[in-house]
Amino acid sequence: MQGICGVGMAGVAYLLARRGWSVSGCDAHLNAWADWLRTYGVCVEQGHDPAHLTNVDCVIVTPAVPASDPELLAAHERGLPVFRRGEVLAKLVSDARGIAVCGAHGKTTTSCFTARLLQELGAVPEWCIGGTTPRLGGVAGCGNSDLLVAEADESDGTLAQYAPAVTVLTGIDLDHLEHFDGETALTACFASVVARTREGVAVCCDNARADQVGAAATVPLLRYGLAADADLCATDVRVEAGRVTFDVTWRGVSQGHIALGVAGQHNAVNALGAAAAALLLGHAPEAVFAALPRACDELPGRRYECVADVQGIRIIADYAHHPAELKAALAMAREERPARLVALFQPHRYTRTLALGPEFPPAFAEADEVILLPVYAASETPLDGGCIEDLYAHFRHSDSPQHADTAVSAPRIGPRLKLARTLEEAWAYLRLTLASGDLVVIAGAGDVIGMVDLIRADLARGWPAHRDPEGFEAALRALPGVEAVPFGALTHWSYYQVGGWARWRVEVVDEAALTAVVRLCNAHGVNWRFVGAGANSWFSDLGEAGCVVRFAPGAFRGFDVHGDEVTAECGWMGPALLDRLEREGFSGLECLDSVPGTLGGWLAMNAGAHGGEIGARVAWIRCLNPVGEIAILDAIDCGFGYRRCDGLAGCVALACGLRLERTTPEQVATLRKAVRAKRMPLSGLRCAGSVFKNPEGTAAGRMLDAAGCKGMRIGGAYVTDFHANIVATDRTATASDVLAVVMRMRGRVVRHNDVRLTAEVSGFF
Repeated sequence: MQGICGVGMAGVAYLLARRGWSVSGCDAHLNAWADWLRTYGVCVEQGHDPAHLTNVDCVIVTPAVPASDPELLAAHERGLPVFRRGEVLAKLVSDARGIAVCGAHGKTTTSCFTARLLQELGAVPEWCIGGTTPRLGGVAGCGNSDLLVAEADESDGTLAQYAPAVTVLTGIDLDHLEHFDGETALTACFASVVARTREGVAVCCDNARADQVGAAATVPLLRYGLAADADLCATDVRVEAGRVTFDVTWRGVSQGHIALGVAGQHNAVNALGAAAAALLLGHAPEAVFAALPRACDELPGRRYECVADVQGIRIIADYAHHPAELKAALAMAREERPARLVALFQPHRYTRTLALGPEFPPAFAEADEVILLPVYAASETPLDGGCIEDLYAHFRHSDSPQHADTAVSAPRIGPRLKLARTLEEAWAYLRLTLASGDLVVIAGAGDVIGMVDLIRADLARGWPAHRDPEGFEAALRALPGVEAVPFGALTHWSYYQVGGWARWRVEVVDEAALTAVVRLCNAHGVNWRFVGAGANSWFSDLGEAGCVVRFAPGAFRGFDVHGDEVTAECGWMGPALLDRLEREGFSGLECLDSVPGTLGGWLAMNAGAHGGEIGARVAWIRCLNPVGEIAILDAIDCGFGYRRCDGLAGCVALACGLRLERTTPEQVATLRKAVRAKRMPLSGLRCAGSVFKNPEGTAAGRMLDAAGCKGMRIGGAYVTDFHANIVATDRTATASDVLAVVMRMRGRVVRHNDVRLTAEVSGFF
């Protein structure tokens, strides 16, 4: 038998191997459970390959495997039986005295609590759970009884095939609508397993949908929860950091006081679910409640798991990805009374984000700061309304002005809501800005857990004590001709006039100062980025981890004439340079009259307009290369192309020679006036001109217009109504607003035209 994919399969593979099956498996990316399975004789390969199907009688897949998978296609072509993971687990549970724990939230924790409680009560159950605790020691285990505790997943509808002895229903919320056609179909799936249950049903009556489904049970029903009319009720619940206490009442009779070594009111309810299962299996109440604290003293991995606690900074990883789960996790975090509570969230699936978008922002009410990451696709294709920029828009719509502007209990850099593009960018921001007393919750069901590896790697290097290279800042600030500002705001270094900061914001007055900065950065392994006037730059709200460098105002403004060649240093602002050329009577760059920025920026982007480009006029460029050495590029070495100068990649343009024609100032003025008459009405707008480069053979603006981008707005950033390739900002805008709009623009064109536009403005992608 061959199994395809992941952690969810590991428990099923283990149980089948222990029953005498010859089991092999594969996954696109292997994890620790692959080695665990190998110890039980299960061969696990990396990657999907039809060759894995040799001597295989049947195949089991998880919902994460797409129908287009080559190994799955080969199995169908060969006529091999293909089963879903849920179908196999349903059969195992139905053939045993199975306990199926199902529901929208809490089923992993409740399953672990149930397995541990039965162990404490002297039973030796099997289990198959999508998580584990240290005492359980694995996602599955074998016992010597007919009991099998299983986390029963509803996401693909296979829950309806279970016929367990006992069902524990933790709750029903609208979810998995990528599979179910609405609430009725979702509820019917849960109703099916309740109807097929053989001995008893336990239902969390705090959830109205679950309570209604449970009421139809034809076997004994046990209602548990916080509700006063519950058969098994928790009262006087008190949540503290790391623990929860409550009183228990069973069928109207007090069972005493319970203290659990885990936090959260919801975990008190999860513990009641485990107790309810044991009671339905016939265990004595006094034994159940005496054993409950020992059984419920640890949470499964990624269920409010502390992954770092150093110098007063705590970082928690949590699997929460539904609004109800996120609200519970952040409520637990707030109970720790942090100085600043930061939530980093990666949504899971485009369908879930689309269906539940407006419900997410209220779930983050406890957070002082929210960082959103791109949606984890889970094999889905992007959907309009279901992407991260759409969720971000829901947050911006829900943010009240007083909430956005009110100071939190500890300082933060930038707005409350931030949009990150990668895990690495988010962690680079946190590693620089976290302070003693801060608590971070990393939430999501996708690869956001990969941030834990980044954190542990930095911990091994001495973080947070050694955030910056030793001695770098002192050496930087001591350089002559250099002004360096730690955590310097970049708001006014961009024409968008929003967001951004640099770990070190640097201005240099001359070539020697710039050379010294570049060499110092290289020697200390510090990233550096050179920018001009900001006419073509955007800076993230999450900042720049290294140095952002520009010429000091008024610097690099040399100008000289040798015949028909003009030598100009690259600190010239474009309009000022054109004025000087007009006074001197030099013609050839009038086409750029409408283009903002510095001469250096013009060169780097091969600026052009109205049929002309600066590259056609360049004789040579003097530049500083990435290792801090002066280089001279001849015209042929520059590599000018559409909106690019390949020779300047990674370099800083210092000066250039321009081949121009001599004429009269009056003639130059006439030519410039003609160009100005054609330019777009950008005066007074906070914008950086065209966002995207034109694809070959067409105009980006035309494609964006056809995709419905004109007038699009998120927060304080919007696409102009006169040109679909220009994004502008108002005074309420943040850098994340701009990024969200740009991401939505590009996404719409991908879905409308199957073309992925390339940004002309630097910094976005």
